[in-house]
Amino acid sequence: MVGQAFYLALRKVPFASVFLFFGTGIVSGYYLPLSILLFRIIVGCMIIIFLFLVGMEAYGRQWRRIFFPPIFYGWLFLLGMVWIGRELPAQQSQYFVGEKADYLIGVVTDEPVYGEASIHFPLEIRHIVCDEKVSPATGQIMLRIVRKNKESDLSLSYGDKLLFRNEVMDVREPYNPKQFDYKRYLAHKNIYHQAYIKPADIRLLGNNYGNTVIAHALAIRRYFVHKFSRFISNKDALDICAALILGYRAHFPMETLTAFINTGTVHVLSVSGLHVGMVFFLLNFLLGFLDRFPYGRPIRFVLILVAIWGYVLLTGMAPSILRAGVMISFLLVARWSQRANQNLNSLFASACSLLLLDPFMIFDMGFQLSYLAVLGLFTLYPLLNKVLLINNKGLRMTWQAVLVSVSAQLFTTPLALYYFQQFPNYFLLGNLFVSLPATALMYMGIALATCPFPLVNVYLALGLTYLCRFLLWGLQAIEGLPFATVQGVDFSGVQLALFLLVIIFLLITWYSLRKQFLWYTFIATGILLFSAVISSIKYTSYQGIKIYNVGHEVAIAVINQGKVSLISTLDSVAHPYIMRQVLPDLNHYIRMTDIAFYPLQLKRGDRVKIQTSIGTLGIIEGGKGEMGPMVCDILLWRNISSYDKVNDKDFRHVALAIFDGSNKTERLPAMIKMADSLDLRYYVLKNNFAYVWERK
Repeated sequence: MVGQAFYLALRKVPFASVFLFFGTGIVSGYYLPLSILLFRIIVGCMIIIFLFLVGMEAYGRQWRRIFFPPIFYGWLFLLGMVWIGRELPAQQSQYFVGEKADYLIGVVTDEPVYGEASIHFPLEIRHIVCDEKVSPATGQIMLRIVRKNKESDLSLSYGDKLLFRNEVMDVREPYNPKQFDYKRYLAHKNIYHQAYIKPADIRLLGNNYGNTVIAHALAIRRYFVHKFSRFISNKDALDICAALILGYRAHFPMETLTAFINTGTVHVLSVSGLHVGMVFFLLNFLLGFLDRFPYGRPIRFVLILVAIWGYVLLTGMAPSILRAGVMISFLLVARWSQRANQNLNSLFASACSLLLLDPFMIFDMGFQLSYLAVLGLFTLYPLLNKVLLINNKGLRMTWQAVLVSVSAQLFTTPLALYYFQQFPNYFLLGNLFVSLPATALMYMGIALATCPFPLVNVYLALGLTYLCRFLLWGLQAIEGLPFATVQGVDFSGVQLALFLLVIIFLLITWYSLRKQFLWYTFIATGILLFSAVISSIKYTSYQGIKIYNVGHEVAIAVINQGKVSLISTLDSVAHPYIMRQVLPDLNHYIRMTDIAFYPLQLKRGDRVKIQTSIGTLGIIEGGKGEMGPMVCDILLWRNISSYDKVNDKDFRHVALAIFDGSNKTERLPAMIKMADSLDLRYYVLKNNFAYVWERK
């Protein structure tokens, strides 16, 4: 009976199946791009299938139960493929790439981010210019404008129309192992090219060419950010308040962001369902008295919906808050209808609506994490809440807060391991600590944003400053605890799927009490643990040398069975280049604090020989004069000039020569020709992948 009730409950969540097949179609359509001919054939088949389904509904109802579901779900799968396929470059007849163009004209589609070295923003291509002839075009790029000094910065905003020189290039793949894949990140937003432009090569053609609603929403957010900056003088407090309340993170410091990530509380900074939920609970409490009056209940729901979407506008309609607004609107309607099992159905219905609006959202990490977290609250939390009943109100509220955190964290852990390659061990402590200050910050921040009285705003800003300092102090204290994070988790896509299967089988077992699903849970868990053990053995037994691509600098890691030595011309392991390009890989072998760091200082004409437990490294800084023979396994040759004189005896005992990014591009052909003439094995590290030498 329990199992039957479980399957009956599933039938009451029809949008779960709709989301499954439609979403699978979107993913398949992205990774299996269709030719124009095949795309048109599929569209034609969809029209025929749709007419067949309509005819079956009207004239063949006796066959409906048998044939309608599989045909309908197949049609949803094809719809997903077509829905994303129509936006891919393959289906764009006027896609700008491949067209001859001297200049491009496009519109800024998001607020520009002002970094240290450049201003960057996505831009939608509208026209190409060739020989002074303007033609319509489509496509998107990530445009970067070089920043020489802040005084000469261009003042740009959403909706600006720009003309710039066509210097578009493909987004390059990451050069180093485990480095953040920026190319894939942009591709999941349907952006495949980028351009680096000097301020002199760009011209503003006009304003307000974007979506009017989004433009007004961003203008509202800019106004409130400016208001916050007038009253909050402390920079850390201003950054936290702007991010937590308004979703504005253009100037957020990396150190503060790291503290939130390492304590498992980064979701607090991303304005999302948590923040909209806070607004909902506050309004639901304040407007509860309306239920006493005739038609009070529908009036309360309408006022809450209006207020929530007002908050969405206040935060600039960022994708995360827009997603949360749609989600909670569906859930509100479900609650209003007072129908059983509508929470889950509304959750999947909101996901389908968002994918109809933007199919690329299915690849968005925020979309995936937020929906999995809410799914955990709707499915796992009710089960855990029944395990232990507590009568004391204070203890019960604390216990329920723990269960909420555990339910959300369990469902989001697979994705967090996959994307961040680390796990915050004190996530429970971090979330319990951050809940009250974040709630107070949220409500006080909204009060500061909407209060018209300057004197009151001064005291609100003072309270926000002290709250932010307390919040940051607590998170940094938790981050500083021993073994606060497990870093360097090698979590593959297969392991991600296995982990999700474990959760699904566990839930089905709990709800249906069927033993076979318990066995499935054990099998999936066993395979997952076995793969984790194999991965761990691979890293702990690894022996090799890795020469990373860090531009003009040097970063060489010697890895020997869990011991890592890092030799670099950069000043420390904490250097931004090392943090971004080297540590994501080295963290799989050892903790950052246990890496033996050896600074390397090189000047013109230096010759360095390094004896390691794996092999011998040689480094030469190019210069005038004879080079002389070198005996080493790997020779890193830098800054080679036309004055360098070499002959065969110099390389007689060199197994491999590597030319790194310090060498000028125009010198590379001569260097390669020289290596070929000397019958010398070589590897060009400049604009290429890191070199990895493994001991067999």
